[in-house]
Amino acid sequence: MIDNTNILSLAEIRNQLKGERLLLVADATGLSYPTINKLATGEVSNYSYTTVRKVSEYLNSKEA
Repeated sequence: MIDNTNILSLAEIRNQLKGERLLLVADATGLSYPTINKLATGEVSNYSYTTVRKVSEYLNSKEA
Protein backbone atom coordinates (compact mmCIF):
# COMPACT_ATOMS: atom_id res chain seq x y z
CA MET A 1 0.00 0.00 0.00
CA ILE A 2 1.28 3.48 -0.91
CA ASP A 3 1.42 6.09 1.85
CA ASN A 4 0.62 9.53 0.41
CA THR A 5 0.48 11.38 3.73
CA ASN A 6 3.79 13.19 3.19
CA ILE A 7 3.39 14.04 -0.48
CA LEU A 8 3.54 17.81 -0.93
CA SER A 9 1.57 19.74 -3.51
CA LEU A 10 3.48 21.38 -6.37
CA ALA A 11 2.84 24.78 -4.78
CA GLU A 12 4.27 23.58 -1.46
CA ILE A 13 7.30 22.12 -3.21
CA ARG A 14 7.93 25.35 -5.14
CA ASN A 15 7.61 27.38 -1.97
CA GLN A 16 10.00 25.15 -0.02
CA LEU A 17 12.54 25.07 -2.85
CA LYS A 18 12.96 28.85 -2.63
CA GLY A 19 16.38 29.51 -1.18
CA GLU A 20 17.51 25.89 -1.61
CA ARG A 21 20.62 25.07 -3.57
CA LEU A 22 18.96 23.22 -6.41
CA LEU A 23 22.07 21.29 -7.39
CA LEU A 24 22.21 19.83 -3.87
CA VAL A 25 18.51 18.93 -4.10
CA ALA A 26 19.15 17.20 -7.42
CA ASP A 27 22.08 15.24 -5.99
CA ALA A 28 20.14 14.23 -2.87
CA THR A 29 17.06 13.07 -4.78
CA GLY A 30 18.80 11.45 -7.73
CA LEU A 31 16.88 13.70 -10.11
CA SER A 32 18.49 15.88 -12.76
CA TYR A 33 19.23 19.53 -12.12
CA PRO A 34 17.03 20.63 -15.08
CA THR A 35 14.09 18.71 -13.59
CA ILE A 36 14.54 20.33 -10.17
CA ASN A 37 15.01 23.76 -11.74
CA LYS A 38 11.83 23.44 -13.83
CA LEU A 39 9.93 22.27 -10.77
CA ALA A 40 11.22 25.21 -8.71
CA THR A 41 10.39 27.80 -11.37
CA GLY A 42 7.03 26.33 -12.35
CA GLU A 43 8.14 26.00 -15.96
CA VAL A 44 6.42 22.63 -16.15
CA SER A 45 3.37 21.60 -14.15
CA ASN A 46 3.06 17.92 -15.05
CA TYR A 47 5.43 15.70 -13.07
CA SER A 48 5.49 12.00 -12.41
CA TYR A 49 4.45 10.69 -9.02
CA THR A 50 8.00 9.46 -8.49
CA THR A 51 9.49 12.93 -9.03
CA VAL A 52 7.03 14.58 -6.64
CA ARG A 53 7.55 11.83 -4.06
CA LYS A 54 11.36 12.08 -4.15
CA VAL A 55 11.34 15.86 -3.75
CA SER A 56 8.67 15.65 -1.04
CA GLU A 57 10.71 13.07 0.88
CA TYR A 58 13.81 15.27 0.65
CA LEU A 59 11.99 18.40 1.81
CA ASN A 60 10.18 16.53 4.61
CA SER A 61 13.48 15.10 5.85
CA LYS A 62 14.89 18.63 6.17
CA GLU A 63 12.03 19.56 8.50
CA ALA A 64 12.64 16.63 10.83
